[in-house]
Amino acid sequence: MNITLILLAILFPRIIFSQEHWETAIFAEDYWKYIVPFAELSDNWNEIGFDDSNWNIGPGGFGYGDGDDGTIINSTISVYFKKEFTVEEISKLSSAVISADYDDGFVAYLNGNEIGRSYNLYEPGTFIAYDQSTSYDHEASLYNGGFPESIILDSLSLDTLLNNGENIFAVQVHNVGINSSDMSGNFYLSFKINDDSQFYSSPPEWFQEPVNYEESNLPLILIDTYGQEIPDEPRIPAYMGIINNLTGVNHIDDSFNNYDGYITIEKRGNSSQWQDKPPYRFETVDQEGENNNVELLGMPEENDWVLYAPWQDKTMIRNVLIYQLSNEMGRYASRTKYVELFINNEYRGVYVLMEKIKRDGNRVNISKLEPDEITGDDLTGGYILKFDWFYTGDNIGGFESNYDGMLYNYHYPKPSDIVEEQEEYIQNYINYFETVMTSDNYVNDSTGYPSILNVGSFVDFILLQEFSKNVDAYRLSTYLYKDKESIDNRLTAGPVWDFNHGLGNCDYGETWEVENWLLEYNPEGGDQMAFWWELLWEDENFQLKAAQRFTELRSTIFSEEYINSVIDSIVTYLGPAIDRNFTRWPLLGNYIWPNYYIFETYDEEIDYLKSWAADRLAWMDSELLLKTGNPIIGSEYKINKPFPNPFNSQTTITIEINNNSRIRLNIYNILGHKIRTINYSNSNPGIYHIKWNAKDDKGKQVVSGTYFFQLMINQTIEKSKIIYLK
Repeated sequence: MNITLILLAILFPRIIFSQEHWETAIFAEDYWKYIVPFAELSDNWNEIGFDDSNWNIGPGGFGYGDGDDGTIINSTISVYFKKEFTVEEISKLSSAVISADYDDGFVAYLNGNEIGRSYNLYEPGTFIAYDQSTSYDHEASLYNGGFPESIILDSLSLDTLLNNGENIFAVQVHNVGINSSDMSGNFYLSFKINDDSQFYSSPPEWFQEPVNYEESNLPLILIDTYGQEIPDEPRIPAYMGIINNLTGVNHIDDSFNNYDGYITIEKRGNSSQWQDKPPYRFETVDQEGENNNVELLGMPEENDWVLYAPWQDKTMIRNVLIYQLSNEMGRYASRTKYVELFINNEYRGVYVLMEKIKRDGNRVNISKLEPDEITGDDLTGGYILKFDWFYTGDNIGGFESNYDGMLYNYHYPKPSDIVEEQEEYIQNYINYFETVMTSDNYVNDSTGYPSILNVGSFVDFILLQEFSKNVDAYRLSTYLYKDKESIDNRLTAGPVWDFNHGLGNCDYGETWEVENWLLEYNPEGGDQMAFWWELLWEDENFQLKAAQRFTELRSTIFSEEYINSVIDSIVTYLGPAIDRNFTRWPLLGNYIWPNYYIFETYDEEIDYLKSWAADRLAWMDSELLLKTGNPIIGSEYKINKPFPNPFNSQTTITIEINNNSRIRLNIYNILGHKIRTINYSNSNPGIYHIKWNAKDDKGKQVVSGTYFFQLMINQTIEKSKIIYLK
């Protein structure tokens, strides 16, 4: 300590190590004794007094292949290393952390006593031979910018394990196989000092004071896969226990009191299953592996469940919020429960236990359809269809639209269960619906879409998608269902699903902006949506119904106050689990695809969610909110899409007006320069077909590319729409 620090310590004695603090006694890069064994070692190799004079000495870590090794060794199944350290006063060591960064498995010891091991080296306390490989591989983290795993020892354990004076910390690291491309063993031993004493050195920069993962304010789910990695498919057998005490305080060693039984489990999702914290799908089963319908955390009996893993959505709220709003609107969405998950004793963070979308009296409540129901009313329902990626997850069968080639995936019955007659029926039904939507009078109450759609469900579905500006809306994770003809022969929208990229949390598709309708965004070459969504939205009566419903909801569950209250209540409920999750997964301050904004703190993430939702609702007010009984949408005219689009030599924009009006059509190029104006002054009520021949005001042919048209009707300027010139 230099003279300045000595003076500071004398004048201000609480500044230097003024309270309990952490110090590191052993670093991975220290010099250790090590050996690559070719035979079994003596049982006391990890104790003081063992003769290790024939062992090597070198800097850690020990391994090969990843560039994170102080001492590079040849390809091997195992390497053993140890280091002595001194303890002056055990009573001043209140806890310890062993930071373990390894590839592929390890067992660690203090003075010959096992203090921890990786999950791929069998049960604690069992002997591990020098030539024993791990049951599966495990990648080191530090060299990739991650964090090591931690073994935490409390003061009672330290009193038993340590000596005042000389001690020895020892590790054996094992490989998944002799032909493995890499191996790593980097270990640190740190102590919490309970006063201002200084015994060792400051911890590494990445060191974080350990979080107590063994106690939670949330229900705990513990899953044991018997040492197996959870695959994409098929589901593997496992055992699950749920702890949910009435006190609201749960410990991992409490008795299982909500579920205690068998499951089968697999990863789920498309890109999300490759994130470090993947989502899972599991089924509750009995001892024979048969479906076992049970209540979980107060949710109705079923056997099919999802563990959603908040990752891109750092608030961990977006899905839960929208599902709650949907249910409060009277439209079923999956029920949700926040939990903290452990897999094979490893803390995996905050998850959301939720219902898988399924035909069930307590989920999508439509008629059961058996394979032998192929005639009459039985054949007419129920069916669940889905727009989504083809050949991912459950999307392994379906049929294409006769009009735009969009794929309708079978969700219920499953592609493996649906029979030919049922396929023919639902395909004919959708074909009839799409034929209606392509007809000139598709808006007619008795013969148009109101006769075949549950219009209210589509209004609510669209309002939720548009409020969240969900980038996947209408294109992916989009469900439709139909019951028997005798019950309800209409097509119904929903349930809603998957909003983690919504509410301003996406950097593509212009979805970070609070303005504009998703229904009017359909980029060339992007994920297309079925043609009839836009036709539905263009109908004036449908927009009026949407405006009426939005105005009704705006004073209740779509109010800024209510939405903020839901968000605040979730944040309060999550409580300390937030810190545990982000200690395990340090995502804050980092770009996680497809984040548009990146915030350093959780509070900033919450503030952004609230402000984005408020701004989006304010914009929707300007478009939909009813004032004195009249919508702000145009009711004196109707504008149809330009046709054809893209076009070659000429496109036509059709306008219907009910009163004498002045019409002006302006055409702009991609740079925003106006190139053509077409005027229809003092036009009488009727239908007008305004044609553009791809020439500017000087009669010169314009080049191929993207153009925008903007209509001015009287003093009202309509939004610009895109047209493409081939």
